[in-house]
Amino acid sequence: MNILIACDKFKNSLSASEVCDALANGIKQSHPTAKIIKCPMADGGDGTIQLLQDTLDLKRVDIKSVDPLGRAIDTHYSIAPDIAYIELAEASGIARLQHDELDPLNAHAIGTGQIIQHAISHGIRKIVLGIGGSASTECGLSIAYSMGWSFLDEQGQSIIPTGENLMDIIAIEPPTEKPDIELTVLCDVDNPLYGTNGAAYIYGPQKGASKSQVALLDRGLRHIASLIKTTTGVDISSLRGGGAAGGVAAGLYGLMDAQVVSGFDYLSSLLHLDHQIIRADLIITGEGRLDEQSLSGKVVGSIAELCLQYNKPLYAVVGENRLSSEQLESLGINKVYPIIELAVDLEDSMRNVEEYLGDVRISIKT
Repeated sequence: MNILIACDKFKNSLSASEVCDALANGIKQSHPTAKIIKCPMADGGDGTIQLLQDTLDLKRVDIKSVDPLGRAIDTHYSIAPDIAYIELAEASGIARLQHDELDPLNAHAIGTGQIIQHAISHGIRKIVLGIGGSASTECGLSIAYSMGWSFLDEQGQSIIPTGENLMDIIAIEPPTEKPDIELTVLCDVDNPLYGTNGAAYIYGPQKGASKSQVALLDRGLRHIASLIKTTTGVDISSLRGGGAAGGVAAGLYGLMDAQVVSGFDYLSSLLHLDHQIIRADLIITGEGRLDEQSLSGKVVGSIAELCLQYNKPLYAVVGENRLSSEQLESLGINKVYPIIELAVDLEDSMRNVEEYLGDVRISIKT
């Protein structure tokens, strides 16, 4: 039997590669004759560029930058001969902050803009940006700011855009010379920029926003969408995935002509996932938490769609499962193996997830 293991990371526990390795080791013990192919996956969220670096053997570039609160940090990006692969979360991610440092109104992504600018200054003209895990909600304006765009208030003063002052911006001025680059944004969600399913309402609370702050951020995003349309003629209000990373996808699409694509689709094409699924007898996927978000551009939901398309059986090994049996059936997931059921509690399952993944006994006929 040919088994394809194509898992996402277990956030805060193991990388996608480590998850696939642990599962493969366990399956080999119980099914020694099975042929196992490992294909670690990502969806454009944090960890995507690291996966690309491991897969494509990219060169790492270490530089100085700033975190979401403007503090100096050491960071890096990856390059192929003519492409820079940059992870927004590396400099501007929520993981850069302690819980008591979360500041949704003042956090920014200037550090990510500095990394992009560094790549451009070294002759790179193609940029691939993975945007998951951001700490800010300011439509990506801070990235544009660090690359020469100006955001003016009523006094005509240039201000550093943050979630708190989006409503203060009344004019946008492009740099004298726009960078001649091809910017591809890897998106991991389908949410629009604003509204009840938008960046502020869905993801603001994860970044520390209170109800009143969420409402303020949402108003700011609506205002910026209108201002960008007036300035560039581009309507970002209904862009699919525009709400990713606090609106980074929408902002870069509207200001810098970025191409916004599904991170999963980008990687699956690069790794020829379709062909691997066709050749497999069984596909095993997984992620830390299987829930409603898994259905919107994430790895498990996207692989489930492919398995339905090619009529392939699919098992999911997850940290915990929050989907109903009806939802699982509609996805085409034949079996689910929640790690939490093997562990003492959630903390134990996250701390010892590698061991538990190796202990999963998957029922297959080889």
